[in-house]
Amino acid sequence: MNKRLKLTAIALLALSVPMLSASAGEKPFPHVVNALDNSYPEGFAIGKGHTAYNGSVDGSIYKIDLRSGKGEILNPQETPDPMDCSKLGMRVDSRTNYLFVAGCFYGTAHVYDADTGTKVETYMLGPDDQFSIINDLTITKDAAYFTDSYLPYIYRLPLGTNGSLPANADGVTRIDLPDEFILDPENDPCCGGNGIVSTPDGKTLIVGHSNQSALYRVDIATGDVVEIEVSPPLTGFLDGIVMHGRTLYIMNPDLELVQVVELDKELLSGEFVGTIQDENMSGVASGALFGKSLYVNNAHYDAVVYDEEGFPLFEDGQPVLNYSYRTVTKLNRHAVEPVPEE
Repeated sequence: MNKRLKLTAIALLALSVPMLSASAGEKPFPHVVNALDNSYPEGFAIGKGHTAYNGSVDGSIYKIDLRSGKGEILNPQETPDPMDCSKLGMRVDSRTNYLFVAGCFYGTAHVYDADTGTKVETYMLGPDDQFSIINDLTITKDAAYFTDSYLPYIYRLPLGTNGSLPANADGVTRIDLPDEFILDPENDPCCGGNGIVSTPDGKTLIVGHSNQSALYRVDIATGDVVEIEVSPPLTGFLDGIVMHGRTLYIMNPDLELVQVVELDKELLSGEFVGTIQDENMSGVASGALFGKSLYVNNAHYDAVVYDEEGFPLFEDGQPVLNYSYRTVTKLNRHAVEPVPEE
């Protein structure tokens, strides 16, 4: 089986926090928001006002009004094949209103105008001679940082004053991750580094290791990487991460929940305090904060029908699906169910 095809058969796999105020008699934001039918959602970001973006591995980007629930296609589908992954994590830089998108199997980072969907630039991040999976990203005042779920690197794309883009990818550098992020392609083709967030001062990154259910602290200035000791330990496949203060919200698509961790001041240890659950979550892959709410993007992994070898079934050039609808779920980020005492 082609290596590129193998990887998506496995479950691959926000920093803007606008405040929301509702006047008396105002219709509440819907609990479930429809996304683009028949897509394969992964990335999610919130931009200006109550505008959100739902990205799919098939290349499509759907622009959603979280208040009305209405949406429009910002970028059309590039391929109907869910095995051909071209887009994963997404974030909006509020300074420029640029939508940054991780380029998955193609080793790239894409930048779009978040209003019009016009592509502004594409940068090559991964090594030319190695396969890579550019998975997720975070944006600081002077750079965008991207994880690679196949190679043990974090890529740094420098940004200029007020978020201006570099003229080319010559300035892209990388931070080496420890040996725990080196995968065995035969037994663990995915995923190492996945979700990533940055502290408000832009000095520290926190990255999740999907397969090992572990979190790591990255000092940007020194490149030092240390594991964050979480007690009790996290479980399941760690996907997207959202950070508010020293609280982490970690998406678990296999467990169908969000794990919540409270970090210490040094970001070297943390307490796994509980989970957020909702019956409307389905393969929760990524998320972003909006006021008191945590919006999560449902990957709906169970929608695609696979054959015995792990390939999606096709009829008349289109994948066979169990159902077509796709959704985003609005969660109360304070509705945390405590971890049961042993």
